[in-house]
Amino acid sequence: MIRQQRFAALLPALALAFSIGGTFGGSSIASADDTPPPSPPPGAPGTEGPGRHHDHDPAWEACKKQADDQKLERGDARRDFMKNCVKSAHAAAPATT
Repeated sequence: MIRQQRFAALLPALALAFSIGGTFGGSSIASADDTPPPSPPPGAPGTEGPGRHHDHDPAWEACKKQADDQKLERGDARRDFMKNCVKSAHAAAPATT
């Protein structure tokens, strides 16, 4: 008799535990079935990484071409050249209002 009372008292708690476990278990299984989106090919616009948004800056493109023409290797010299070149190009550009 006491076992039936205990079982009757534990039944709602077990039902709640199984329903919560099924909800979380089902969502983790469903998310595991999702395939990640395909990665863009190397060199595609926007693949430089976060914080790099020079795709539409004509001053940056011109400075990059100058650095390539001068055959500046990656490193401090190229970085300093690019920084100074872009800064002077933006300063020389007419202000648009």
